[in-house]
Amino acid sequence: MLLFSLLLCSIEGRNIPLTEEEDLEIEKELQSLNKPPVKTLKSFTGDLFDCIEMYKQPAFDNPVLKNHKLQIRPSFLTKSNVTMDEKFKPPIDPGFNDTCPPGTVIIRRTRKEELIMAKELPKYFRNYGSSYGVLDSSDRSYSRKAKFHGFESSISTWALPNVGPDQSTANQVWMVGDLDGPQENLNIIETGWHVNPKLYDDKFTRFFTYYTIDNHKTGCMNLLCKGFIQVSAIFGPGHAFIGSDLSTYGGKQAYFSFEIRKDPELGHWWLSTADENLGYWPKEILPSLDVAKAIDFGGVVYSPNNEGSPPMGSGYLAEEGIGKSSYFMSVMFRGDDQRAFIPGTNWARSKQNADDEYYQIIGPNPTSGPWNVAYGGPGGLFNTSG
Repeated sequence: MLLFSLLLCSIEGRNIPLTEEEDLEIEKELQSLNKPPVKTLKSFTGDLFDCIEMYKQPAFDNPVLKNHKLQIRPSFLTKSNVTMDEKFKPPIDPGFNDTCPPGTVIIRRTRKEELIMAKELPKYFRNYGSSYGVLDSSDRSYSRKAKFHGFESSISTWALPNVGPDQSTANQVWMVGDLDGPQENLNIIETGWHVNPKLYDDKFTRFFTYYTIDNHKTGCMNLLCKGFIQVSAIFGPGHAFIGSDLSTYGGKQAYFSFEIRKDPELGHWWLSTADENLGYWPKEILPSLDVAKAIDFGGVVYSPNNEGSPPMGSGYLAEEGIGKSSYFMSVMFRGDDQRAFIPGTNWARSKQNADDEYYQIIGPNPTSGPWNVAYGGPGGLFNTSG
């Protein structure tokens, strides 16, 4: 069985005081991450995105990647064109009035405030109160035989202006590594969209990436540290969706289609949209993620203890259905043979740790056709636990 989840936890937000030494260290790291650009683009959100020479991007300053050879594109076949091709037309309106030149990659410029928050970020990405894995049908215990090489889906994207300044709401997938090894060495990669006002200082719906190699003791979101390797000059972590990129209640539905897939030849974990290879997590930074032993997907929200929890998904309950609730559409997985497949009947189960009046998740396994999972809700739950 696969486990797909709708999750809730509450944490206390706090200001993070810095010593003089810590402040100097952050300034140094900021300079290291924000490489001299070939060109700078300003997005409709006011964010600055730098066009950085591909081979000079920050990831290559990571000592673990000292001998890493850049992989321009995955070895498996995709619909994607080569992003450096001057004839390539962007499949997504990136919200810029210009484009990055060939041979560069687009990287959102890191702000000091984001680095200050970086130590707190793992709290926002843990899958609280959930178990992961493929379950053995005989005794319902965790199977040591689970081996996933990929996940793909289309997530409906929504604006959620009612998320509070210290709250967060996320819609994502977790690809989980060696569950049979030490928990403190658990490797996990995550992606999806979220609204996190405290981090970005706005309430835009944004695409994000994340990984941890120590079960969320530490972790890295987007390109706030040197790990994920960007290959796209068009679209990348931190991008905000607005306008036609967002769904409307009872109206047009917008979806962000993506795939995480292990390259069968080199072993890196690639992240692609329906039409664009964005980049990859190199195998060198994920020593315990040879294969995913489990895949979890759904929603998770965070709020200070004295506030009702924020909306999740579309902000409406899953029972409202297509056009009103939020969905993971056409969910598929990849096994050892690299083929995409849909779980069979009774092969997966959901886990929900909030009452139906706040959040729901509905996704029975299909006997035929695509597997679509509805989830979300208005929130409002008060939680007094830390």
